[in-house]
Amino acid sequence: MANWQKVYSSTLQHQAEIVKDILEEHGLHPILLNKRDMLYNNFGEFEVMVNPDEVMKALKIIKDDIVFG
Repeated sequence: MANWQKVYSSTLQHQAEIVKDILEEHGLHPILLNKRDMLYNNFGEFEVMVNPDEVMKALKIIKDDIVFG
């Protein structure tokens, strides 16, 4: 996993999960990392990561297909 790259991050878990699900629907293989530290008032974020060869496609999908109101 050392080569995986972050394409999205949010403090809201449900938004990160939606991004992950949409990327999967487009044939990508994202993973969701929980980088929140519960000891310090939930400091940190949820990160969606993809393989380096999927970064450009993932970023385009996120830009073109995902809108949070």
